[in-house]
This record gives sequence, C-alpha cells and structure tokens, in this order.
Amino acid sequence: MAQYTVQPGDNPSEIANSFGMTLDRFHELNPDLVDYGTGNWKVLFPGQVVNVDGGGGDTAPDPAASAPSTAAAPPPWMQIAIMELGVQEWASGDNPRILEYLQSCGIGGSLLHEQTAWCAAFVNWCVLRSGFQPQHSARVADWWGWGRPVEPTYGAICILQPLVVDQASSGHIGFLHAEDDANVWLLSGNSHNQVRIAAYPKAKLIANAPFRWPY
Repeated sequence: MAQYTVQPGDNPSEIANSFGMTLDRFHELNPDLVDYGTGNWKVLFPGQVVNVDGGGGDTAPDPAASAPSTAAAPPPWMQIAIMELGVQEWASGDNPRILEYLQSCGIGGSLLHEQTAWCAAFVNWCVLRSGFQPQHSARVADWWGWGRPVEPTYGAICILQPLVVDQASSGHIGFLHAEDDANVWLLSGNSHNQVRIAAYPKAKLIANAPFRWPY
C-alpha cells in the first residue's frame, strides 16, 4: 500500500483509475472517506493524504499521479477555518468564539450576541488571523468588491445572494471547499447556526465575480 496527496480537482474515481484500482478497492483502503450513514463519498480537499495500491492493480499507476505533491499548501485562512469546524451557537448564552468573530468586525455593545448574522464575521476573523486584511464588515454585501475576482479556487471567498427573500439578509458567504454540477460546497459560519461544510446551489451565486481572493 502507498499514499497519495490529493491535488486540486481530484475525485475518488479519478484517483482510483490513476492507480489501476476499482472504486470499491479505493473504498476498501479508505473506509473513512465514505459517510457511514448515507453511503456517500465525502468531499476530498487538496493536501489530504489517501491510501492507494502500490502498483498492484491491473494497470500501472500514472507516474504523474504518484509523484510527490507540488501543489501549494491550502491558503492560510482556509487552514484556520478548518480548525473552527463544529463551533456552534449555544442553547443558552453566547458562545465566546462566535463573539470573537463579531468583534473582529468592530461589533460590540447591544449587537454583540449570536442573533447577529455572523457568516461574514467568521470569514473576516479567519482572513484577519491569517495575516491578510479583510473587509472588516459582518454584512455580506460589503464583501462584493473586496479583494480581487478569481476563478473557482479552493479556499476562495464565495458570495451568495440571500437564500430566502428577507430584507434583513444580504446573503451568505464562506470559503469554497469543492463544487459539483449544481452546487458549491462552502466551509462557512452561521450555517444552521454552526461552522460546517455544506452545499449551496450555484444558482444563488451573486452575478458579478462571486469568488474573491485577498491579494
């Protein structure tokens, strides 16, 4: 058995094929990559290490695929965001970590509580902690022109229109983790009241440059 470092754009089928493996064999070597409850494959991310056959399949592995990874490390803000997975609102009182997100945008006083939308504050906190200058706003619409536009890229800040027509909402924002034909998978805050990875419809991407980069 050998190991392979996931590259941008990889998926389980492509990796298995590159090493002359069936998808079932790839699953056998990486049982934790399939969700036990649903039977669905989990989203792979660049830099993740997976197990592969060491050339014992019917087809010799692609030398380019088995070579050591030359991909850049995940963006520093994405590494910080991943460490926050699972942070959630408390049933009673305010989670101090979420208050930190809001305070990074200068929010205090009567607005400093979990009922204030905090998805943009989470992005702001992660970007700031990584050493870059964020928008310093907890309002999603203020991020539309921030940074520079980029193609869909792992770790890009992704901006969505409001999922529900609500005058109090200016949309949702998070970090791009993956995408499929219909959805973007975002690592974001205030997603069902927590930091998590979830799918959002591409139809809700803002029309003009929905993917942003700090520099």
